[in-house]
Order: sequence, then structure tokens, then C-alpha cells
Amino acid sequence: MFPEIEHRDFRKGAQWFAITRRHAILIMSDNLYYRKFKLYCKPTVGRNCIADEHYLPTLFKIVDPGGISNYSVTHVDWSEGKWHPRSYRAADITYELLRNITYFNEIVHIASDETRTVTSTPCILNGRKRPCFLFARKFYPDAVNNLLKLFPSYTSA
Repeated sequence: MFPEIEHRDFRKGAQWFAITRRHAILIMSDNLYYRKFKLYCKPTVGRNCIADEHYLPTLFKIVDPGGISNYSVTHVDWSEGKWHPRSYRAADITYELLRNITYFNEIVHIASDETRTVTSTPCILNGRKRPCFLFARKFYPDAVNNLLKLFPSYTSA
């Protein structure tokens, strides 16, 4: 994707996001970066690029780096190192799991390249450090009853 997209600008993000009208116009008017992602990003061995996870974060890093947030509002556990994040089963659903997910007030990122560089960024909302996650994924259907049992009495305070 070089020279238009340099390695330092390449980003990965969630498929769930909100955009401003200005960003919608930028997306609709872009054909340079979109074409690069369409040609290059395919789920094959040796390519760590999935267009729906990389295109928008990379586009906004290049054309409007000050207009994007520094974190996702969705907790996702990528610790298994697979194409898909960890999925929680009924047995995984505990008060401690929910507490741990909502406790995060900074995002730790480990680079997927050979450097494995670790960066830590606080989650800031209106100038104040806040819990990062409003949502979490992925849960198997068998987890729903355990989640519903915990939610009436759970608060992240």
C-alpha cells in the first residue's frame, strides 16, 4: 500500500464506530485509499489486513488524526492470537469478569510486528480519565442467562 499509506499510519479498529458528517463526506469522496485497501486487504496467510477493521482507522489517521478517539468503547480479548477474538462461554461469566472489563481506564496496545512495542494510552472523555469500555464481545448464546443474572445487581462504580 506504500507509498500512499506508510507503515506508521496503518491502524486497526473496531467495526463498530460513530462518525461525524465531515467524516462521512471524507469516506464518500475517497478513492485513493479505498482502492489500496480493496486491492491489498484480503484474509490470507501473511497479510494482517482486513478492510473493515483497517480502512477507516487508517484513513482518519492520515486525513484527520486529531478528529478520532484514541480508544475503542468495546472490550475485545485478542489474547489467543487468532483471526477472531476470544468468545466467552456461560462458565466464563462472573462478577469478576465484568468488574475486570469495566475497570480498564487505559488501553494497552502490543504491536503485531516483530518489535512487539507496548504502548499504554489513558481513556479520556471531556478531559477526565474514564473507564474505557461500554460494550464487550464476543459471547456465546449459552452465556446470556448468566449475564442477565449479574446485570440487575452490577454497577461499575
